[in-house]
Amino acid sequence: MRSVSTPEELRGVYPALFTPLEENDPLGLRNRVDHAKARQMIDDLIALGVSGLVPVGTTGQSPTLSHAQHVDFIRFTVDYVDGRVPVIAGAGSNCTRESIEMIEAIQEACGHLACLCVTGYYNNPPQEGLVRHYETIARETGAKLIIYNIPGRTSSYLEPETLIRLARHPDVIGLKQAVDFRSPGKHRDDTVRVIGEASGDLSVLSGEDDALVDLLELGGSGIITAAGNIPEVAAAFLGVLGAWEAGEAGRARDLQDSVLPLVEGVFLRKNPIPLGAFFNSPLYLPLVTIEETEGGTEALARVMELIETDAPSLKKYHPEA
Repeated sequence: MRSVSTPEELRGVYPALFTPLEENDPLGLRNRVDHAKARQMIDDLIALGVSGLVPVGTTGQSPTLSHAQHVDFIRFTVDYVDGRVPVIAGAGSNCTRESIEMIEAIQEACGHLACLCVTGYYNNPPQEGLVRHYETIARETGAKLIIYNIPGRTSSYLEPETLIRLARHPDVIGLKQAVDFRSPGKHRDDTVRVIGEASGDLSVLSGEDDALVDLLELGGSGIITAAGNIPEVAAAFLGVLGAWEAGEAGRARDLQDSVLPLVEGVFLRKNPIPLGAFFNSPLYLPLVTIEETEGGTEALARVMELIETDAPSLKKYHPEA
């Protein structure tokens, strides 16, 4: 079992694994996890040289997996990866107690993994509550934590003062920053400040799949990516990092731009609905397949076109196409 334990280790390209399902329940309630497909997905990504994998984040259907499935899929990933790359467990909740209990269950099943923990969605705690949330999780579990700041999904925003304060905690090692740091304004200014003032204490990774280069320009360290489930995207992102480290900024941006059609395809609808189409997998309700959404026939056609032209590695998941 491998994980990350320091900010210096938390660098590179980390696909947030999509959890594929079998089509054994037409009601969309109790589909089994498709472990055979997950093995193929994992093997393809590791063969490319990804820095690590993040099972059971939002991309991995964390809101709709049962707690038992949540732990089981992380355990499956750890066992199947077998030390080939680090694994970071998705283990967030808007309830501190629930996060602690989930991390403890993961630790009992898998050992001590670093954990990606989201801010307080729906109950939207104040900044002091967010500080105590992460500090309490760290104290009670001893887990290394990566904070997930995604106000577009949670309506909960971690202010830079809060992040700088949390970065001083030895068990808070990273930040997945899913805000608009490309455009001038508060979110970009806040990101610059956090990277500048928490340097050495906190590794900042992009949570925006179309903006890896933009975060690298600000001093960031990599990306935790939904679109990176697609091998062609993961390969491009690895190329972006290699080009950036070689001082080839223009080539890095060209590589990022080359997969923008696939990135846009992954976000044609709310993530992870399009990934269900890319990997030919159902989803748990209340998510539905892409063809069941408004304009879904055209959206599905776009996904299939992208597989044909930009992501041929996924053709094996669509034998009838």
